[in-house]
Amino acid sequence: MSDNNLFAFPGESTGLDAGDIFGDGSFTDLGSADDGENPFDGMTPAEPEAAPAPAAPAPAPMQQIPSQPTPQPTPQPVSTPAAPTAPPVPKEQPKTPPAQPAEEEPNPLMAAMDLQEQKNVRQVAAPVFAQLPVFSYNGNQEPIENTEQTFDELRLAKADDFPEFDEAQSISWSVTYGKITKSVATPRKTKIGDFKREIESSKEFMDALKKATDKRPKCIVKPTVKMQKKGEGTYKGIFPRMADARASDKTICFIPARDGHVYERRVTGVGEFITPTSGVTYLDEIRAGFTPALPLIPYSLLEQAIALFRRLMNAGTNGHPLEALVHIYWDRVEQEFFLHVPRQRVGKMSVDTVLDGDDLLDDERYLHYADLHSHNDMPAQFSPTDDQDERANRVYMVMGRLDRYFPELSVRVCNGGHFCAISPEQVLEPIPKRGFPLDWLDRIQPAGENAFPFGEVAA
Repeated sequence: MSDNNLFAFPGESTGLDAGDIFGDGSFTDLGSADDGENPFDGMTPAEPEAAPAPAAPAPAPMQQIPSQPTPQPTPQPVSTPAAPTAPPVPKEQPKTPPAQPAEEEPNPLMAAMDLQEQKNVRQVAAPVFAQLPVFSYNGNQEPIENTEQTFDELRLAKADDFPEFDEAQSISWSVTYGKITKSVATPRKTKIGDFKREIESSKEFMDALKKATDKRPKCIVKPTVKMQKKGEGTYKGIFPRMADARASDKTICFIPARDGHVYERRVTGVGEFITPTSGVTYLDEIRAGFTPALPLIPYSLLEQAIALFRRLMNAGTNGHPLEALVHIYWDRVEQEFFLHVPRQRVGKMSVDTVLDGDDLLDDERYLHYADLHSHNDMPAQFSPTDDQDERANRVYMVMGRLDRYFPELSVRVCNGGHFCAISPEQVLEPIPKRGFPLDWLDRIQPAGENAFPFGEVAA
């Protein structure tokens, strides 16, 4: 060993050698034959090892020895051989990340439980999936039987009921299924059933179904009219005359004709087409009929007319029956009906009436409401002669089979020379109902196992 100062501060000298400080037995023999030989001379440092780097900080603790009374850092040079064992530490560090993928890897048990839960929910939801989608528009709802049709094909099927569906570009579609509402992007290509199944297979729908209180939600298919034009359509029109239709820019025209039919006119590059048409949804649905503006004619007046007609049943020559005519007026002042018998010459099959003088009532006060004439013992059918005579706008009645206990009665109205049959109940009071002892019903019982006396019903 050299006598050089081992721990001298810069510019100082201890004056002691190593033996004086530590003693001869303070150093451990590293197996060298010569105490002056460096035991590390035989070691060849590996090129990839970074041992010198950790060893460099070793002198730093040695600088702090003066602050300690007992020099402890002496083993530091001996710890340097441990530096070659340091490289394995960085090699072991990459082993820690594999623990992280283990956390991200799905738990097979939890995955199986989730899958089973989905199967259970779908099994419970099977009755919901089996329900037909429901068309809903303006308070009208109807199950959609054909789910293979597209939304646009459904629009065409409903266009007869809803004329506003006539133009596809003015209609948008949406489907509300429980809490889920989705818009239909391509109505011409999307089938209703496919769209319903797409919603049913979504996690969003299944989660909403599990939380919903209504476990059988309906699949509502709802159209919305995006554009509604006022007045006539852009390419359709109704015209009173053919000349007006041809002067317009409409390619589809409807024209009522003199023969009572409606004709449809279409214009294409090929030419002009005109044909009779029917069931035109563009036109209103109208039914012939009569809505009276006055009360019902009292049954008592009808009884008076029947009594007169029956009196004439054998008043003709040789006892032949005769016809007769009665006018029914409404008194605007007294607000009531009354009968008026005009002067007339009658036969078995004819009535000739001359209305002049006193027979012409004041039309400002009296409204000629109806005519009632008899066909004595013949059927209550209007004859061609009746068709010629009854041309004014009013109610017409004919009574026949007066030789029977209950006569026949037919009623019609005339409008501009056109006739429409109506029910007698529309203008006449019903036959009065007479009372009877209710205990009669106790004696009458309908046939059948669950029959009960009529008296119980009456009670």
